[in-house]
Order: sequence, then C-alpha cells, then structure tokens
Amino acid sequence: MKKFLSSEFGKGAFVLFITINIFNFLNFIFHFSMGRLLGPADYGVLVVLMSIVYLFSIPTETIQNLISRYTSKFNVKNEHGKIKFMMKKSLGKVFKVSFWVFVVAVLISFPLASFLRINFWLLLIVDILILYSFAEPVLRGVLQGRKRFGMLGISMILESTFKLLFSISFVIFGINVFGAILGVVLGGVASFAFTLFFNRDILKNKEEKTSFDKIQQTSIPYIVSMFVIFLILSTDIILAKRFFSAETAGMYAVLSILGKIIFFGTFAISKAMFPLTSERHDINKDSSQLFKKSLLLVFILCLVAVFAYLIIPELIIWILYGNQYTSVANLLIYSAIAFSFLSLSNVIIVYALSINKITNYFYLPIFFIIQITLLFIFHNTLFEYILAFMVSTIIMFIGTLFFLKK
Repeated sequence: MKKFLSSEFGKGAFVLFITINIFNFLNFIFHFSMGRLLGPADYGVLVVLMSIVYLFSIPTETIQNLISRYTSKFNVKNEHGKIKFMMKKSLGKVFKVSFWVFVVAVLISFPLASFLRINFWLLLIVDILILYSFAEPVLRGVLQGRKRFGMLGISMILESTFKLLFSISFVIFGINVFGAILGVVLGGVASFAFTLFFNRDILKNKEEKTSFDKIQQTSIPYIVSMFVIFLILSTDIILAKRFFSAETAGMYAVLSILGKIIFFGTFAISKAMFPLTSERHDINKDSSQLFKKSLLLVFILCLVAVFAYLIIPELIIWILYGNQYTSVANLLIYSAIAFSFLSLSNVIIVYALSINKITNYFYLPIFFIIQITLLFIFHNTLFEYILAFMVSTIIMFIGTLFFLKK
C-alpha cells in the first residue's frame, strides 16, 4: 500500500478518490435531504430532472476527456502556451454551440413535459444549465490533463456545496421542486467561476497557436462512448416516471440513486487513470498495469458495496431516506449489482479511450438499445423492472471486454 500511494498513479488516484467522493457525498446528502423534505412524489419528479441533468453530462464528460487528452500531450512537453490557446478556442466554440443546444432543448421541453407529466417551467430551469455546463468541462479537462487532481476535486466539491446550500434553503422557504432545481443551477454557476480561477496560471502564459485538424475525428469515439454510458446511467429513472405512478417512481428513484453511489464512488479512479495511461501511451510506455490496478480497485469497492446492500438494505434506506422508502429494501441488491457492472464497464471504456483502442465504438449504442428494449418489455412490477436493468448492464460489461483484446 505504501508503494502504491507513493507512485504517481497512487497519489493521483488517492487525491481524486477522496475529493470526488466528498463531492459525491455532498451530492447524495442533497438527494437524501430532498427525499425527506419533498416526499416520494415530488422527489420522484426531482430525480427525473436530475437524470436529465446527467444527460447533459454526455457532451460535458466527452469534452473533459478530450481536453484532458490533448492537455496531457502538451503538458509532457511543457507547452503551456498551446494549452492556453486550446482552452480559449474551445471555450469560444462551446459557448456558441451551447446557445443553439439551449434553443433546441427549450423546443423539445414542450412535448417532453407532456410525456413525463412534469411542469414545463421545471424543464426550462434545467435547460438553463446548458448555457454554461458545456464550458466548465473545458476548464476541468485542463486541470485533469495537467494532473492538478487536487484543484479538480476542489472545484467539484464547491459545486456540490453551493448546490446543497441553495437547494435546502429554497425548499425550506417553500419553493419545493422549483427551489431544489434552481439551487442546482446556481451551484453550477458558482463552480464555473472558481474553476476558471484555478486555471489562472495557464492564462498568464503567452498564447501559442497549434493545429487541431484531427480533433473532430478523435472526438467521435469519446462522444459515442460517453453518450452510451450516461444514457444507460439516466434512462432507467426517466422511463420509471413514465411507466409507474408518482409514488412508485419515487420509490424506484431511491433504489437508483443508492445504486449510483457505487458508480460515482468509483468514478474517481477512472478519472485519475485517464491522463496517466494517456501519457504513457504517448511516450510508448506500457499502461496495462495502471489499468489492471484501476480495475481491481473498482472491483473491490463494488464488492464491498454489494455486500453491504445485501446484508443491511433496510437499515441503509432508513438511515438515508427514512421509513417511507423502506418497503423497497429487498430490491436494493439488484441495483447494487447493476451499477457495479456499469462501473466496471466504464473503467474498461475509459482505458480503451486513453490509448486510442476504441475503433469499433459504433456497436456501443447497441447496449443502450438492449436496455430500452428490456425496460419497455419488463415493467409490470418494480422487481421486474430493476431486474431488466441489471441484466442490461451485465450484457454491456460482457461486450466491453472485447475492447481488451489485442
């Protein structure tokens, strides 16, 4: 363990694991607080809205990984002027794109509000996130690529802290779901300002122009991969709102959020791994040992979580959400297994991206189609529904193993 923590990967993984899991802890405090303050029906609506926020993470996670990939290349050669040029040019582009995406999202919100039986104005508040959420991953990608893991983690902690404070305050004042989602928006704005400040040393460098002729071609595997992961991560809750009553959807939301603790709890490991395996690949060094360590760490953490959810599911739900949600405790183990397999799949995909090994990425959307198909067929009961979701993540894990073939 001492040898592991003294290594570059060990230090990076440890810092990110601590800071990102503080971020995740605060996010889940947000969910636990909202679950208690709002009740099952309103909390179900909030979780659907947050799942839509996760969908916005599809392009943002892609942008962050891509920026991190190019930053690590420049950082190896201490070409900070090129990093500044890339950062400024990328910010300009994403702000333009985000405006038009916002316009389209507003138009889509009209039929979506009817489909999900949600107030249109709630969806409109969520759409506001688009206006800045595409820019922040550019800044975080620069921090990640330069291996400034501490600052990266702190920027995320600040986001969740402000979100928690704003949301709880608004809900207590009686604004309910509107207040909760407004707090999410304001927390994001505050985080963007701090993340820009953390990159101030890059902005002091003299700008050095560089070419990104292949960036669009390079970005396609990133976009497709993150698109599939975050769709699978979010769609189960969105469809549950459609298939079940408001109360039942709220119950399922608790199962899904507790399962997501596993996914986001292990997400830090793949984030720490990505720039390090990328850098080793660029200088023709073997990166497979870092990947194996990452996969083993994720597996151990998932195993611990699955064991806990199996042994004391009712106690976990009672402590975090209260008595009104304990009736679904017997289903928690299936959520734990599902998100554990999704976590393992994520590590494999991120590693394959970091070494440019994903060439047959076009078959990844098949896993999302399988998930949607299973959920549409099997939704007569919550047990049937969550079992279908679990099976879809197991199928995805098996499929991603092919990326490891030489």
